[in-house]
Amino acid sequence: MAQPPKLHEYVGAIHIHTTDSDGSKTHQEIIRIADRLHLDFIFFTDHMSLKHQQLEGWHKRVLVVVGYEIHDPNNKNHYLAFGLDEVLPEGMQAPEYVREVKKRGELGIIAHPDEVREQKGVPPAYPWTAWEVRDYDGIEVWNHMSDWLEGIDKQNRYKRFFHPRSCLNTPAEATLKRWDEVAEHRRVIGIGSLDAHAAEYYLGPIRLTIFPYKVQLQTIRTHVLVETPLLYDDYEKSRKELMQSISNAQIFIGNERWGNCRGFRFWAESKRQYALIGGAMRDHSSIVFKVTCPSAGTIRLIKSGEVVATAEGTEAEFPVCGPGPYRVEVLKGKKGWIYSNHIKILPTRGSSRSRTQSGKSRDNRPHQDKPKTQSSRNRRKPGGSKKSGQDSNRNSGKDSSNKGG
Repeated sequence: MAQPPKLHEYVGAIHIHTTDSDGSKTHQEIIRIADRLHLDFIFFTDHMSLKHQQLEGWHKRVLVVVGYEIHDPNNKNHYLAFGLDEVLPEGMQAPEYVREVKKRGELGIIAHPDEVREQKGVPPAYPWTAWEVRDYDGIEVWNHMSDWLEGIDKQNRYKRFFHPRSCLNTPAEATLKRWDEVAEHRRVIGIGSLDAHAAEYYLGPIRLTIFPYKVQLQTIRTHVLVETPLLYDDYEKSRKELMQSISNAQIFIGNERWGNCRGFRFWAESKRQYALIGGAMRDHSSIVFKVTCPSAGTIRLIKSGEVVATAEGTEAEFPVCGPGPYRVEVLKGKKGWIYSNHIKILPTRGSSRSRTQSGKSRDNRPHQDKPKTQSSRNRRKPGGSKKSGQDSNRNSGKDSSNKGG
């Protein structure tokens, strides 16, 4: 059987707000917390601000990316943009800024796409409504803040205030369904995100920080699989490698509350081909999906939104069930733990479906016309140190992310 290459895994947190918008700590304070928790990267996304973009760089062993969160004139249709040198003009509608990010060759992610609120007296929902737009690169499959607010009520609010990680169950079904439906036609990157603000509230005389950064950074993380290790002495090259892997959907989402997710792998292989997460290959009877997990769980193979096979334990092999987008979910009991991006099985050449199938590619390449690459713009000088002298893959596992909360 064809063997996939060894991959380097980098784990980080995406969608973080600072005092530049409505967060409660500075970039530097949050970076120090991320370093103590052994994160490999963090993506800042303040509202309509790139004020501290000069902080992009290596900060000890944390790769820092500064993007921002765009919204329309009605403060709707929030969109995470990474790679822009400037804040786009205010007043743009969603189709305009989505197209502009795409035109510039940068990365755009729909934030909290299906957000709802069932309880009065909490911040309003900000769902994405401009679904006529087709140029977005990805969506937030799991947003911690959205998840927390959607389930809060008078009976459980105190528990959720003091144990914010325990409320995490699974991503919204509406979002998973939408993700699988779009994956039938093209690749859509799925990330896990925090929407971290660490907002301060008062319960009578008690001042309470909702989701302190040190807690929320131990919840929903995005794991990126890179074929070339990142270099601590070359930020630009490392950033490009990381962003390219994200653009290729070489990603899985981990809920660290239920265990360290490092080491999870999902791939497809046959006698002559293989496909990694985010990739594609032609349908063949010899194709086998393989899954390995760092600890035991319920492994579910999802095809076109339907569970087609399950297994218990740390490893699984599943036969192919015809063309379509496949992904894996791993549960701990009824709690969602790991969610992979898709592997696309393409129709055999010459079939009627093959002639109408979008996403042309070589068999073991990601199923998109051309993988996106980052523009060769001149970045500001990174604000952090470019060298760390550490190994490029931080597998210490000392963040104690499966304890407490």
